[in-house]
Amino acid sequence: MKINNPKVTLADDARVGVKEELGSGFLDWLHQFSVIGDDGELYSLGGSILSMHLEQMDLVSITIAKGKGGSRQLPNSIYKIGEFPGMLHEKMIRHSAGTLKIETRERSILVSCGPHYQVECFEDNSWHLLVDTMDGEYKADLWHRPQYAPLWYGRETPSLLTQHSVTYGYNWAGAVEGRIVVDGKQVNVKGMGIRERYVAVDSSAAELGGWEDWGWVAFNEIHSSLYDMRLGMKDFAMYDLQTGKYYPEGKLNIAHEDWVFLRDLDGFIPMTYKISIEVDDGVYEVEAHTCNATTWGATHKVPDMPVATLTFDRVEGRFTQKDGKVRVLAGGRGTMSVRQWHAYPSILPRELYLDSAGEVSCETKFDTL
Repeated sequence: MKINNPKVTLADDARVGVKEELGSGFLDWLHQFSVIGDDGELYSLGGSILSMHLEQMDLVSITIAKGKGGSRQLPNSIYKIGEFPGMLHEKMIRHSAGTLKIETRERSILVSCGPHYQVECFEDNSWHLLVDTMDGEYKADLWHRPQYAPLWYGRETPSLLTQHSVTYGYNWAGAVEGRIVVDGKQVNVKGMGIRERYVAVDSSAAELGGWEDWGWVAFNEIHSSLYDMRLGMKDFAMYDLQTGKYYPEGKLNIAHEDWVFLRDLDGFIPMTYKISIEVDDGVYEVEAHTCNATTWGATHKVPDMPVATLTFDRVEGRFTQKDGKVRVLAGGRGTMSVRQWHAYPSILPRELYLDSAGEVSCETKFDTL
């Protein structure tokens, strides 16, 4: 969304109110990072504070995934199975409404939800995150530093991502550095990632689930974040670090290739993304390959509608200028979260599923999202 004065302020990071009547509205302060550790491992780090209106609940979500996987061709079948390391640790900590706190400081605001998650948002647009599962499994001290301006959902007016998914806020790709402690081992990490401020009036998982891509790809030269709701809106923002140009408008196209069945998701995911964004000065093209996939969210377990986050290990990009000059981009990385409707299991072959799939209980089925 193109808006007047797209620069983020502390008021945007602290925003909790809307003028509309709330439905299944919620607030979040979210991060999803892809980083390399000084141990040589690829980590996907995620988490959020999620404050839900209908449930009267403040929820902390913390996730960490590590490593790479791939796919396996099923014998005598056209289908492939995705085989990935998946989640290393995942925590969901529930608090009663009112646990979320926002403290105004001289040059920052501090947002916290109990002892597990706090983020300090600074005037220079950096975020400092302190995350701790409090059981020794995982803790993080991370900085996120973006450039210029984000992808806006809305500020003065909201976006209708779908007919019943109405929101204000932004998401923003940027550089990440800091340290994590995993099962007692400290690792210094560096990479890139996305953060989100979401102020939702209403939400509809059913509409988003027609197919949603939400994520980011970034290079040393260009940062970009994007979303594509196939039953609603698509949008993106790009910032060229070399030219200092910000692109909030243009034509976005996402193609998916090499589908595999992910049993944890109970659905298919693409192993390859081909992304094209046409802007005034040229065309940005990305090819990204999935190396890990994790399921997560506040609302699901299979066979409901989980979200899968795909981590990319090989991300190649180029920017072709209007004069024909091609800039090959370096240092690519990214993640993509997908939400999708599932096919009726009866039309899919039995070998796609677990050999002894039993009934799955779900303790995290909320109305929000």
